[in-house]
Order: sequence, then structure tokens, then C-alpha cells
Amino acid sequence: MGGDLGWWLVTLFIALFIAQSTIFAILLSKLRKELRSIKARRAWQSLPIIERPSQTILRVLKELSASNGLEARELSERLGLSREYTARLLKRMVEDGLVVRRGKPYKYQLTELGNKLLKEFKD
Repeated sequence: MGGDLGWWLVTLFIALFIAQSTIFAILLSKLRKELRSIKARRAWQSLPIIERPSQTILRVLKELSASNGLEARELSERLGLSREYTARLLKRMVEDGLVVRRGKPYKYQLTELGNKLLKEFKD
């Protein structure tokens, strides 16, 4: 009788192991599908919707394209904008990928995207 009980326990554990493995495989498959879906949504979200930029942004892009990089102070003086407004604008342009800042003090330069945008909307 002891041998029969051992055999049933082994069979039960094997069946439970197979069931557990099947459930994990199904859950893993669903997780991978969801991750692919999230990646696809992010890829679409990262594509910028190109709208006509403001005249101020275009002026900043033009000034930066004509130089080898400008400090925010220089840019605000050239454009007649307040230093605070210029700093906020440049921060947003860095976040949007239009300009990069390098060195100390920061000098702002156009990115490839900034150049493309300037060429696209040049007057």
C-alpha cells in the first residue's frame, strides 16, 4: 500500500508541475504580447506631429544655424527677449530634440531635427 501511495504522489506532483509550467507559459506569452503592444504604441507616440513652429522658435533656429553655438544670454540679446523667457524656450526646445546644450557655460546648438525643421518652415 505504501508503494501505491508513493506512485500516486509522484504522479500528482508531475501533473501539478505540468499544469504550473503550462500556466506560466501562457502568462509569459500574454506578457510578451502586451510588451510588444506597449512598444508599438510608444513608437507611434514618439513620432513628432510637425506643426508650423512659432516665429520665435524659427528665429531661435535661424540664429543658432548661423553660429557655432550661442549662450542663452547672447540669444536673448540678439532676439530682444527676456532672459527668463529665452531660458524656458531653450529648455523646451532641448526636450523636443531641436537643440542641444554643451559645455559650461551652456552653448546651444541645433540638432539634425532642428535643422530639418528650419529647412521645412523657412520663409
